[in-house]
Parts: sequence; structure tokens; C-alpha cells
Amino acid sequence: MTSAPEDPAVEERSIGRLFGVTDGVFAIAMTLLVIDVRVPDFPDDATTRRRDDALYEQMPSYLSFLISFYVIANYWRRHHREMRRVAVSTPAMIRRTFLLLLAVTAMPFAASLLARHGDAAGVAATVYAAVNIVAIVALLSIRAEATRDTLPVRSLRRRSTELLLDLIAYLVAVPVAFLLPRHGIETLFIALAVSGVTNRAIEHRARTRPSPT
Repeated sequence: MTSAPEDPAVEERSIGRLFGVTDGVFAIAMTLLVIDVRVPDFPDDATTRRRDDALYEQMPSYLSFLISFYVIANYWRRHHREMRRVAVSTPAMIRRTFLLLLAVTAMPFAASLLARHGDAAGVAATVYAAVNIVAIVALLSIRAEATRDTLPVRSLRRRSTELLLDLIAYLVAVPVAFLLPRHGIETLFIALAVSGVTNRAIEHRARTRPSPT
């Protein structure tokens, strides 16, 4: 006995298909990041100092790779956390997810720009921040759609703290990168680190705060 074919309309709105596309795009974007990570060229008889200098010259590409891999991995984690509440992929959810994927697919380009053009860190940091701001806005809109009519506004705001702190970090990093044009990557790293520490402190305070009686 054969099972009846699935309704095409139901299959089209299956959350599994959206997960499949999303996971594939994230995996490809994370893999493409490593293209700019190269072993430095130096002769076999190079001195230790020469080798160290060659490695140091590649440090921007290494840092850009690590930061971008961490950022994309966090976007994947946040997206999956929100989508656990979704049973059917609505047209609105699909549009918002593809806006996120647009930003994710642009991340390897932004990371490469940041790694290769340290002398124009302000412009590179602006492009990098703009790509991530699009991703954050998309995630916030996905969260709003996924929790619509299920979470109170106050709870939704609290759950959005992590993304909002990252948004502030990128907005702050851009002018600082223009002021310190040769330290764009370091500026982004510090801004995101401060954002992460602040978010963890806020979460810890919320967990340890005594519940009202």
C-alpha cells in the first residue's frame, strides 16, 4: 500500500526545506572564509625572524577569519533557536530568512576586504559592519515573526539584548576604525568582545535576580 502524495502547498511551506537551505548557505559561507587564510611564502633557508615576520604579515587574514567564523556561527545558532518555535514557514518568515542569508553570503567578501585592506580600515570596517547590521536586523525580524502572539513585549525585548548589543558594537566600531585606520580588525574584535561580556553580565544578573513575591 502506497502512501498518498503530500499536498504541494504543505510541502512548499515545510520548515524542513527552509532549514535545509539555511544550513547549506551557512556551511558554504563558513567554508569560503578560509580561502583568504594562506601559508606565508618564505625560502627554506629563511631565518626564524623572517618566518615570524611573514606570519605576522598574515595576521589580519587570520583574525578576520576567526572573527567572521565566530560571527556566522552565532547567526546560525540564533536562527535555529528562534526557528524552534516555528512549525510552518510563512512567506514572511521565508523573506526574512533570505534577507539573513543575503548578509551571510556577503560575509566572506566583507571579511576578505577587512583582511586585505588594513590601510583603508575605515571603509573596510564600514562594509563589514553594514553586512552584519543587515544580518542583525533580519534576525530581529525573524525573532519578532517567530514569537508573534506568543511572547510578551517585555520578554521579547529581553531576548533581543544580545543582538542589540552587537548592533551597537558595529555602530561604534565604524567611527573608531576611521580614527585608527590601521586597526580596523582589532577595533571590531574589541567591540564584539565587550558586547559579549556585557550580554553575559546582563544574563547572569537576570538569572540571579530574586523573583518578585
